[in-house]
Amino acid sequence: MYQKKIFLKDLDHVKHFVEMTAKYDKLKINLISDIYTIDAHSIIGIVSLDIREPITLEVPDEEPPTQFLEDIEEFAYTEK
Repeated sequence: MYQKKIFLKDLDHVKHFVEMTAKYDKLKINLISDIYTIDAHSIIGIVSLDIREPITLEVPDEEPPTQFLEDIEEFAYTEK
């Protein structure tokens, strides 16, 4: 299982994130916020989350492709 904290700063960033995940449509990608787990390919699901806080990205079943790991770095959350 792969997990990483991400931060989506606004709706344009959410849209860009969903466009990125669309390249990996066969990969199961979840976003976890508090008690909610949603499909990271769903823009409606993502906007239903509280995007003011970091969100945990999870790939539950396998090791993600190297290209995905590179693409996700743009959204990585870094503690301040």
